Amino acid sequence: MLGSSALAQETTMAAPFKAKFAPSPGQLFAGEGKKLSYVDQMKLAYDLGFRAWEDNWLNRKDNATLEKIAEFAKEKKIELGVSVITLGANAMFNKPTDEQKAALKKDLERGVEVAKITGQSNMTFIAGARDESMTREEQIKASVDTMNWCCDMVEEHGVILAQEPVSHPMGGKALLLESFEHGHLLCQAVNRKSCKLLADFYHEGQIGNGAKLIENAKKVWDQVSYVQYGASPGRKEPGTGNLDYLAVTKFLREQGYEGIIGMEHGQSKEGQEGRDALLAAYRKIDA
Repeated sequence: MLGSSALAQETTMAAPFKAKFAPSPGQLFAGEGKKLSYVDQMKLAYDLGFRAWEDNWLNRKDNATLEKIAEFAKEKKIELGVSVITLGANAMFNKPTDEQKAALKKDLERGVEVAKITGQSNMTFIAGARDESMTREEQIKASVDTMNWCCDMVEEHGVILAQEPVSHPMGGKALLLESFEHGHLLCQAVNRKSCKLLADFYHEGQIGNGAKLIENAKKVWDQVSYVQYGASPGRKEPGTGNLDYLAVTKFLREQGYEGIIGMEHGQSKEGQEGRDALLAAYRKIDA
């Protein structure tokens, strides 16, 4: 086994969560995060009952570090969730420039390289910026060629470009995909196994669909390959906002979803109190 810190060794082993909730670096560590190596953070998460792990920025780590992460994950049977393969290179996917396509190609090639080391499949994909000169539906249809070009680069390697609708602008620009519905339209139009939907329930709640989370998820479920949680408003642990994550988790189980649920949010409290609150929130919805 890879070495672990004294703090991690002293952690009492908790019962595994039923769902594959995936914490992120720095999320669980009550101020000790800087004292723990990356793998030791994974070890502590494992001891706290988590059997999945999510890090948006794995592609920024050197390959030697990725190999250590992959070794530990394989040893402990921890599943690795999404990392961001591209933020869209500021492109409008209906009319990307040659420079933007070159940036996209570089991002995707690095993502494939990372996936080969880590064994992960889903990777977060931002399908570019909104073009206000046409309707969203027209732009989605006009973006299919670019998405097929992207899929051609990753599909043979088993990478899934998990389209994430995002409720806020990025880089000062509104995004093409802002809702489950938008992401579903693109995935249906592309119709590739390497182009699926990342259902981040926080973002769907942020655009005013909190009361319709399950209704909206049902409509797009045939394209969903990955799920993320976060309270809305506030983007903290479940139960701190208005979204009913107990009902959402029940819905996922009814659909037979056994994939990872990324914990893409902050904590409502600091230190040990914050960790305890986060763990209690996830134990509650895992019931």
